[in-house]
Amino acid sequence: MGRTSHANHGVIGSASGQSSQANVVSSSSSSQDHGPARQAATLLTSGRTRGNRSYYTEEAAAKARAFGIAAEYAGFAHKFEAQNSQTRFSAYQKMRTEWKDRVYLARSRIAGLGLYAKNDISMGEFIIEYKGEIIRSELCEVREVRYTAHNRGVYMFRIDEEWVIDATMAGGPARYINHSCDPNCSTQILDAMSGAREKKIIITANRPISAGEELTYDYQFELEDSSDKIPCLCGAPNCVKWMN
Repeated sequence: MGRTSHANHGVIGSASGQSSQANVVSSSSSSQDHGPARQAATLLTSGRTRGNRSYYTEEAAAKARAFGIAAEYAGFAHKFEAQNSQTRFSAYQKMRTEWKDRVYLARSRIAGLGLYAKNDISMGEFIIEYKGEIIRSELCEVREVRYTAHNRGVYMFRIDEEWVIDATMAGGPARYINHSCDPNCSTQILDAMSGAREKKIIITANRPISAGEELTYDYQFELEDSSDKIPCLCGAPNCVKWMN
């Protein structure tokens, strides 16, 4: 939901999975650009339920009543959330060992370099983690100015309002995923509730993806005035012509 650079791969987003249970709470649609680098964002955080505890709590009951749901059913929703949390964390652990077998880097049909599916990927599958150095928003702004001054592509993705992942100098191949107005991927934040530095941004498939298909997601750049527009090169039938 926001970008850190208008001429570069500026990004903002997140995800994290650690400890015994983790929870994916936010999701942003798919893609990126490499030439003049560009990249987008995702916010939101998440929580997890750990240990052996009752799934019925006064807090859960209060939330249920607020939505007109009988309090006795609140525990079921809470339990389902905890189970989903564990399932997502297991998927993250599996992805960590298999991502190199799922993607490859090559010239993009959109711009610069792009990331492609090495094999068929199922809808909802965790594909790759957006990795880099986790920095505060204040430092993000300083670095963006510095990178731009040196004509360097900016690869950043926001975790929340305070923290950003900077993949410009030390990032993984996920930073080369291009933007598209009709993306085949989305981003999710995996949160093990160990602090913002432990959140991880996960690229997931929002539909079945065929081997050899370029991965994309929606950068969701904030809208800018007409003097600072970034042309969109995705070529999708529903392309809105501008990334911001």
